[in-house]
Amino acid sequence: MILPPAVNRLLSIRPEAVSFDKLGFLSEAGVRTHLERVLATFVEGYNLALELEDGEVLAATLRSRFDDQHVGFAFEGAGMHLGLRDLLAPWRSSALRAFIEGPGREFDYITAVGAGFALARLPWGVRTWTSYARRLDSLVAWCLPDGLGFHDGIFHLRRWLDGRREPPASLPPYARQLFDSGIGRSLWWSQGAAPRRIAAVIGRFPAARQREMWCGIGVAAAYAGGVGDDELLELGELAGRNRVDYLSGIPFATRMRQKGGNAWSGTDRACRLLLDRTSDDASDWLMEVVDGVVNGDGSDRHGPDYQARLRDSYVLVRQRLVEELRHTAEGERQCRVSAHRSLTTASS
Repeated sequence: MILPPAVNRLLSIRPEAVSFDKLGFLSEAGVRTHLERVLATFVEGYNLALELEDGEVLAATLRSRFDDQHVGFAFEGAGMHLGLRDLLAPWRSSALRAFIEGPGREFDYITAVGAGFALARLPWGVRTWTSYARRLDSLVAWCLPDGLGFHDGIFHLRRWLDGRREPPASLPPYARQLFDSGIGRSLWWSQGAAPRRIAAVIGRFPAARQREMWCGIGVAAAYAGGVGDDELLELGELAGRNRVDYLSGIPFATRMRQKGGNAWSGTDRACRLLLDRTSDDASDWLMEVVDGVVNGDGSDRHGPDYQARLRDSYVLVRQRLVEELRHTAEGERQCRVSAHRSLTTASS
């Protein structure tokens, strides 16, 4: 669908619209520069998608114009435009699906996160979420409510953070959980990646919602980065009983970079520091968990309930990640206790 130039101008986004000054975000200079560039890259990817109708040309342009650290955010911006095209012309075949199953397949997850912005931008977007999600692969559709929550946390800060509004009631339970992950991820920007500010904001939400928000922080910390080792470790301490939820977000970040082929040293550093794994190891672990959840019972992959089960499986995947992380942490604690007892016995 080729939009008239006047419509493109109307839909285009000016880079200053995502400056920290415009959004009202506070941050130290170095972190601010890092995070503002991510938002500016998103906008550039979105505007390029407005200009470039051909998906092959768009994907090639995004790959060539942006470095490995930032290219995923450009695809995310393109996803917002593709989502808008779908929602503005629902009678046409999905432009988003054609792109993420074709030239943009390596960046399917993060492109679909961007499409979640489109749901937020149109008055009928959230109401049509269920039918729109069915047009996509179910594992990719997980990303839509996450993008919706991220958008609302960024652009409606007071409404969603200060007001602590509940996720849209029209979303099913697992999508409401993912919406909260997106809200949590938005805090990386709105709170300038400052651990104490992030923890203070999350702490004002009901306990039942905090776990998924900490997962979103883990995704942002590993994928977007911008802080040093001390801050990454401090976040784990401040998360308290939700520490394993924070850690469980990291494999989602590493998987997006693994599939996109855009490895970045900041993601690998966070993964090694917090999980004691390489990025590839964490990604492979996530996919093993996903496979175990969605295929472990041997159900017919072509059965009528399979896609619905895939959509609902996010909750189980998160639970399995948390359980394994908690088991690992307990095992490490037991090793430390045993080592301490051995030293005590030897010295007595």
